[in-house]
Amino acid sequence: MTDPSGASCRLESNRGIVGIVNPTPGSIQLEKSKDNVTVLCEKEGYQPSAGTLASSFEGMTFGNIIFGGIVGVGIDAASGAMNKYPPSVTVQLAPVSFPSAMARDAFFDQKIAALRVRHEQTKATTASQCSADENACKSRLSALDRILDADVADLELKRANARVDGA
Repeated sequence: MTDPSGASCRLESNRGIVGIVNPTPGSIQLEKSKDNVTVLCEKEGYQPSAGTLASSFEGMTFGNIIFGGIVGVGIDAASGAMNKYPPSVTVQLAPVSFPSAMARDAFFDQKIAALRVRHEQTKATTASQCSADENACKSRLSALDRILDADVADLELKRANARVDGA
């Protein structure tokens, strides 16, 4: 999904192009893999944008240890069969130009504020699900902070690249 809809998106992983959605919204069935999938979207009048479908460990793998043994887990780990993707990703598209600097800044300030709210919600959920391994929990929370920093930097770059009509 893109905001706004009507974009063309290409899905890529280390294996190359794994799908195309044109136009959005749309869906595609992805094979399980250990590789993350990058979603690259374009729409006329908007800056190109990207999102990521992160491949994550699927809990059923522990059942494979019981039924398939260590060899089965090794095969699943190598192939990515024990991983899954989130059900969706939304890629935010930023306009190429704005009628004024004030309109541009309001757009990006709103996007950054919404990003920070989602980030805090995700951190709270992650912290509530942390195991007894305090170091692993801190590592996950730090990774979320790095993602926020990268996402804010990306929005600030898009702000800098956006034209102001008549300026």
